Amino acid sequence: MTKIVSHRGANKFAPENTFAAADLALEQGADYIELDVRESADGVLYVIHDETLDRTTNAKGPVGHMLSGAIDTLDAGSWFDEKFKGAKVPRLDVYLEHLRGRAGVYIELKYCDPAKVVALVRDLGMVRETFYFSFSEEMRRDLQMIAPEFRKMMTLNIAKSPSLVGAVHHASIIEITPEQMRRPGIIEASRKAGLDIMVYYGGDDIAVHREIASAGVDYINLDRPDLFEAARGDMNGVAA
Repeated sequence: MTKIVSHRGANKFAPENTFAAADLALEQGADYIELDVRESADGVLYVIHDETLDRTTNAKGPVGHMLSGAIDTLDAGSWFDEKFKGAKVPRLDVYLEHLRGRAGVYIELKYCDPAKVVALVRDLGMVRETFYFSFSEEMRRDLQMIAPEFRKMMTLNIAKSPSLVGAVHHASIIEITPEQMRRPGIIEASRKAGLDIMVYYGGDDIAVHREIASAGVDYINLDRPDLFEAARGDMNGVAA
């Protein structure tokens, strides 16, 4: 059965990359929580997507220019809805501890020291429950050097071919779009290359969710766990 990877948590219903978004995603049927990692000026790892604090907190400026003591005081919820006022920018260690034993975690390294992430995940005993990606070639290279055993994802757009995902990028999971999924042979070539397949779909068209559910892929990375859970239920003969 296709596993649900909730992109930044249930980000359409709660402020992204917060405890509230993660908890709601799990209530909506998510199997994995996707998160983004950046590092403060004094080297603390945080769960936040943007390079700056501007969009999702009540502060401005780059995450990497602010000390952890200041980041810990920020409001990361009011921008989304006043009922989430006071939500914190989670520290990565606390966020992972919150999810341990409840969900798998897809960790995207935005910009941070990969060695710190690796040490934390190993200390928490969460290597098997996690997989990794970064758009930064530096982050990917360093992660592979430090933790060759960690599961890694690579997009078809970067790899150019399913056959290169493992050989060149040391990944065991390929991410494709619904459009790429529909191309003749892509799923078969990915399977032949020994890859797990993840489809990224950020939309809310229930027909597309059903199409992905019926394609037999391993994961879907999405913004609406509730819709895919309904589609997945339809596939299993359960009333949605």
